[in-house]
Amino acid sequence: MAVFSYRAVNPAGQPQAGTLVADTPAEARRLLRARGLRIQRFAEALRRTPSVSRVGTRLVATIWDGASASRRAERVAEFARHLALLLRTGVPLAEGLDVLIGQTTGTWETVLGDVRDRVNRGSSLVDALGAHPRWFDALFLSAARVGEQAGALDSALGQLALYLKDQGTLRQRLTTALVYPMILATMGVGVVLFLMSYVIPQLLVVLQSSGRPLPTSTAMLKALSDALVAYWPWLILILLATVGAGSAALSSRRGRGAWHRALLRMPVLGPLLAKTLVARFAQQMAMLLGSGVPFTEAVAAVRRGARNLVLAGELKRIEQAVEAGSDIAPTLIDSRIFPPLVAHLVAVGQNTGELTEMLAQLRTGYETEVDLAITRFTAALEPLLIVVMAAGIGFVIFATLMPILEVTRVMQ
Repeated sequence: MAVFSYRAVNPAGQPQAGTLVADTPAEARRLLRARGLRIQRFAEALRRTPSVSRVGTRLVATIWDGASASRRAERVAEFARHLALLLRTGVPLAEGLDVLIGQTTGTWETVLGDVRDRVNRGSSLVDALGAHPRWFDALFLSAARVGEQAGALDSALGQLALYLKDQGTLRQRLTTALVYPMILATMGVGVVLFLMSYVIPQLLVVLQSSGRPLPTSTAMLKALSDALVAYWPWLILILLATVGAGSAALSSRRGRGAWHRALLRMPVLGPLLAKTLVARFAQQMAMLLGSGVPFTEAVAAVRRGARNLVLAGELKRIEQAVEAGSDIAPTLIDSRIFPPLVAHLVAVGQNTGELTEMLAQLRTGYETEVDLAITRFTAALEPLLIVVMAAGIGFVIFATLMPILEVTRVMQ
């Protein structure tokens, strides 16, 4: 599979340029001619191949995405919403894809162009979307497949658009809650580094010129400052090595699992993360079941899309319990994420046939709890950061003023 760039003239005589995904140059040229384009310039822009190194693959994937995960989610939500609207008004699928391609640019235009070309060659929409897993995950494809098979693709896409919008709102609330503490921590670290590497060494030169021994706190500050100034390249290398080792550990499934378990055990942050995972699970399951996806298939789709391995493991246990004909509640009795109330409600909803409604209510309740947990988290984190920053900067000021005060007292 390769990406080809082209410049051509459309049937209206207007110039057009872009990119196209195809297996071979011949196929790419054929697809362009099928659109009625007269090719002026044609070249291979990028070839995706599994033979490159892992680092190179990640770099190519980053360039290929052309956007962050949140930006991709926004574009997919917009795609589902607009395509649902077009289908409801009676526009054919291929024509609707053409309309959406006409209002996009860059990588997203290439992705939709490839989807349209696959549909024109006889592929179903879900199979065409499945060729781009970085954009359309298993959950999206499961809901769209049921809608496509039932002849209600517009309804399924509309529900997916609402789900992606709600998911983006939840993610934005979490991101917003972390922005201020991160800015505060960054400023605090920056101020301390500036004082230790630039201001303190100059003050210590003046203080040492008096010939008096430095107080213990000032001597400690001097040792830290000298180490920072003299060994800062090594400190940066150690920091980079630590980050690299952490990234390598998190690249393995075992390392990610250990990290996810540690996060759930953290005070304040752990309960917030658990409530967020429950709210997202209820939201995803309600959307899938409302679209007509069978329960076991819905759980499997949520599990495949779960980034938290602890949640994925517990969803696997739910799948196995349902397939064995067992109740869900006993399976999740020792859950790190689902409290007994949630497990019981899911089991009751499944037995009474009202699981979709119960999950929708559960989602609403847990989104409220997530908001409260975010408020508590920020309320606990911000004062803690302020205290830590005040202690660090206060120590620097105290250690600097101590010898000055001693000299002043002797002079009196």
